[in-house]
Amino acid sequence: MTYKRSIRFRLLVMILLSVLLLWSAVLGFTWRQTSRDINQVYDAELAQVAKLLAVTTAHEAEEHDLDDYEADLSEAGYDFPLVFQIWSQHNNHLSIKGPEAPDQPLSPSIEDGYSDHHFDGADWRIYTLNLENHGFRVQVARARTAMDQMVNDFVIDVLKPLLLALPLFGMLWYIVHRGLAPLRHVSRLIAERDYSHLHPVTVAHIPEESSRLVEEINALLDRLKNSIERNSRFTADVAHELRTPIAGMLVQLQSSDSSLTEDERQQIIEKVTAGLKRLSHVVNQLLTLASIEPEKLRQSFEPVELRALATEVISEHSPVAIDKHIELELDAIEPVELYGNKQLIGILIGNLLQNAIKFTPEKGNIKIHLANVTNGVMLSVEDSGPGIPDDKKSWVFERLNRVPSGGGSGLGLSIVKEICKLHRASITLSDRVDASGLIVNLFLPG
Repeated sequence: MTYKRSIRFRLLVMILLSVLLLWSAVLGFTWRQTSRDINQVYDAELAQVAKLLAVTTAHEAEEHDLDDYEADLSEAGYDFPLVFQIWSQHNNHLSIKGPEAPDQPLSPSIEDGYSDHHFDGADWRIYTLNLENHGFRVQVARARTAMDQMVNDFVIDVLKPLLLALPLFGMLWYIVHRGLAPLRHVSRLIAERDYSHLHPVTVAHIPEESSRLVEEINALLDRLKNSIERNSRFTADVAHELRTPIAGMLVQLQSSDSSLTEDERQQIIEKVTAGLKRLSHVVNQLLTLASIEPEKLRQSFEPVELRALATEVISEHSPVAIDKHIELELDAIEPVELYGNKQLIGILIGNLLQNAIKFTPEKGNIKIHLANVTNGVMLSVEDSGPGIPDDKKSWVFERLNRVPSGGGSGLGLSIVKEICKLHRASITLSDRVDASGLIVNLFLPG
């Protein structure tokens, strides 16, 4: 079973974790700040009580009434979360102590100021104040537990409003659910697509965060649509182009019986051989068309030296030109380099040259021009044939369309057109000005 990660679940977890982290930060900050503030208040109170006791003790000492002072404190029912001691500095004698105060010093420190000490099983905060003029030392203490309890109560009061918000987290599921509605909408739109309905998904009402995903899906649908259309065209072309030569060869073979003369049999063999050659050429052209997949082929682009490639292609086709006494000329003063698929560019030049040789009469001439221009390369093939009427100049680039007097499969120029599209090249046809003939001009961007 494949584990599927839920975006909704992940969002809920991340939001809850974020809120918990925020609460933890608020709790920590509040606890720290409150502890500091309350400790400062309690420290101030300790100092204030110590000073009041110092003033009172000094007054009672001057009147020699310290014994009555301690008795008055005991009889008054003193009930305050502070304990205190008053020590004589001369003999370190405990002169006065408050209710619940121990006999030993509250703090071993005799310096003025605050200190912390542990006694009676608890932690205490102590303030010491020395009365040098009167020979007394006052120590006042408060238990830490009271201070900590005050901090806890305050922090809990702060957190109560946040705890009341816990039931609102139930709304998070609905909020996230509604927030992911555009993704569900896109999923439904994609689910409606099949091989016969590959139109792009509209991005008019798609959120910005999902638009990139939709654009990539649309690009994928477009590539899939082009691939299906290419396969459909390939199937149709195969059925169209192979039917005639196969039928012709079958007729020729069926007519070859024992009553035929040797010359008649030889003619049939020659016709079948020509049909097979034509069939082989058509199959190769169809396979070339089927193999042109722009997305894959652009990844194999490399620098191509066009003058050397054109020389190689001319050499391959020169025997046919020589048989027709056609002069082939390459006009390329300097090396010409472009970035593309070498094999397909060679097929492009070869198809153009093959068409030119086919339509150029005997003792004609064909010239291939190559030149570096701004932002690219110019390639032109000029022949001395009959040319193409203006109303047919764009028509001949479509599949299976051919000039009636030319024969052929009608695939050569359509392959040229597909290779041009792959290399983002432009192609135009024009007539020669000084004589009859056709000029094919290509601009291939660098």
